[in-house]
Amino acid sequence: MTYFEKAKLYLIKCGFDNTVALELPNLFIEDYLSKEQEVLSILFDVFIDYIYKANNQKQLANFGNVTCINFQDMTDNYVGMYDSFKQEIIEQFKKYIMRQPLFDILSEGGMITNDKDNLFLGQKIVESSEHYSDLLCLKPLFNIFDEKSQKSYFIRINDLKNLLLSKGLSMEDISITMNEGLYINREAILNLGANNIKSNRSQKK
Repeated sequence: MTYFEKAKLYLIKCGFDNTVALELPNLFIEDYLSKEQEVLSILFDVFIDYIYKANNQKQLANFGNVTCINFQDMTDNYVGMYDSFKQEIIEQFKKYIMRQPLFDILSEGGMITNDKDNLFLGQKIVESSEHYSDLLCLKPLFNIFDEKSQKSYFIRINDLKNLLLSKGLSMEDISITMNEGLYINREAILNLGANNIKSNRSQKK
């Protein structure tokens, strides 16, 4: 059970608590990013398996496009990656807290329900762009979960590196070119061997 789920259950069982309620946005974002990483982990397994089996001579395999927060995201009149992240979090968070019985409990504490507002109980749901300066948006070139829309996923750069390292790759095998792509050395994937591929599959079961 995540910290977000524990906080939600505490409020449902014990009633409104301002201190716990004010922690919900940050805990929700932490839970959201964790779930994004879980999906990316599965997609990387599929991608590695595909490259391992494919008959392609290119040295680098491109997993997908990578964008990051840049100086334009710090301005009010630019719709960039941070703005997309903020709006996604606000929308999903507001939908979540509208569920019963959480909605009634939070309403007792003066919950703000304006979906266009970045406020929850008087504080920001999503912090400023500087707080997410290490956040990346990764759009796989293929997506086994949503092939039509080619969904993008948000992940912090260190979490992305650790995820790739957990697959048996080294940092020398990985090249991240912002606003272009996430490249993995094809030879490194081949060197993982059939045993590692089978191991990755078994972990998904």
